[in-house]
Amino acid sequence: MKYFRPFTSLTAAALLSLAFSTPAQAQVVKPIGFGTPTQATVPLRLLNDTTAAQAPAQASPQQLAIMEDTITAPAAQSPIRGVPPLGFPFSYPAKTSLADLVEKVSPAVVNIIVKSETAESVTEGQGSGFVIDPKGELVTNYHVIEGGTTIEVEFNDGERFPAEIVGVDPETDLAVLKIISNRMFPTVNFHQGDALRIGHWVVAIGNPFGIGQSTSFGIISAIGRERVESGAYVDYIQTDATINTGNSGGPLFNPKGDVVGVNSAIYSPTGASVGIAFSIPHQTAEAVVTQLRTEGRVRRGWLGAGLRTAEFSQGGGILRGGATINNIVPGSPADIYGLKIDDIILNINDEAIRNSTEATRLIGNLRPNQKMSVIYEREEKPYKLTVMIGERPDKDIVDQSTEQATEMAIEAPSISAGSVRHGMSLVDLSAESRAALGMRYDQLGIYVESVSPNGQGALAGIQANAVLMQIDGRDIPSALAFENMVLTAQAAGQTELIILLREPDGRENMVVLAIPLG
Repeated sequence: MKYFRPFTSLTAAALLSLAFSTPAQAQVVKPIGFGTPTQATVPLRLLNDTTAAQAPAQASPQQLAIMEDTITAPAAQSPIRGVPPLGFPFSYPAKTSLADLVEKVSPAVVNIIVKSETAESVTEGQGSGFVIDPKGELVTNYHVIEGGTTIEVEFNDGERFPAEIVGVDPETDLAVLKIISNRMFPTVNFHQGDALRIGHWVVAIGNPFGIGQSTSFGIISAIGRERVESGAYVDYIQTDATINTGNSGGPLFNPKGDVVGVNSAIYSPTGASVGIAFSIPHQTAEAVVTQLRTEGRVRRGWLGAGLRTAEFSQGGGILRGGATINNIVPGSPADIYGLKIDDIILNINDEAIRNSTEATRLIGNLRPNQKMSVIYEREEKPYKLTVMIGERPDKDIVDQSTEQATEMAIEAPSISAGSVRHGMSLVDLSAESRAALGMRYDQLGIYVESVSPNGQGALAGIQANAVLMQIDGRDIPSALAFENMVLTAQAAGQTELIILLREPDGRENMVVLAIPLG
């Protein structure tokens, strides 16, 4: 299968080719905004529907109690000692229906209609949101309104109003809008109080598939989940409440009607809900929304160093982690204060660092111009440094400068295309292309477009549609960098390279690539 070069702006057809060239077992984590071109994600496979014959032969009394529209708590004692009998999941309101809760909060939940106009066409997308201020300020996902030229907000009673953007934060996929009207509107509040726990009941309200406001309920299935493309600033809530395309930006409520999460994505091999959805936790959303309302943007600390997770092991057991510096942006605090590539950050402000996500989050939570204490390791010796951090630029600028800095870090004398005889056709990947392939936000790599049957790549077991990610533990940011790294190793007398490979089905493994003789 052939792809166009350069591989920095994939067309819809190319994305379809990529998706369907992936084997069936691969999964998709996809944004759940509805209809906007930037959100399109192709399901990788269809699952067989569960039939009635596959259902349990007999439901327990507890399950039957939950499934009934009108129920009472079972009289029998719980079979588990010390656990009370299972009754209706919601203690508020003290009734056997969700109707009062939905009636209370649904007037503040809105559908969001976004139109994107170009000289050639007009496209329309839909999502969800919720009002947090009587004057009409509301919360939604950034990807719902990204690229929109006009935005309208529709309430459940059918009333529509135009809206404008107050502020956006692509790093957490959040946006604040303002309804253009002099009216006062119903509102809901973010949860304040006890921390969320796995097993807590939740209610999701939104606009799935653009059909209108819909309600579903479930539980919190997990806390602290990471999404592939989410960046380092969100630990997601996972829920089994039924959430589909179009629920993006809608609220996840607790039984008291407080917002505990902002619905953002689903994990789906089919394109529809399979009971795994992700919501931005209320504390993260509220902190971001507060800054967007007051400053119109979110200000985060910035070191200017690309990081990857480091692990130190001895005798097969991991002793400690850290964050290894992949690249340094020229003129950044990391550059000014003398940090170097391959330095390993072990501690920030007296907090041990386990991985690159922790380091990025700790740095981001600091305010610009704030001092930061860093303990790092260089050539197996520890050092301590105090750094005054800067302000993180916009996400697009960070991505661009990081890629440029990575290429500079391993740049070698220029070579002509095809001068290294490894038998592979290689294509650069943009950040968007890596996300489309399901790679993590902090991973780099180059795409294997084709493999010659008798070349060194084929002999190493490398297939077309794979991604070459690292050579001997160093990231591969571009095809030119790969060629230069091979030539450098060849000049140093190496006869083979250890390649970290991402297979077409998403698995990662190591292969040995023999260096061709000059």
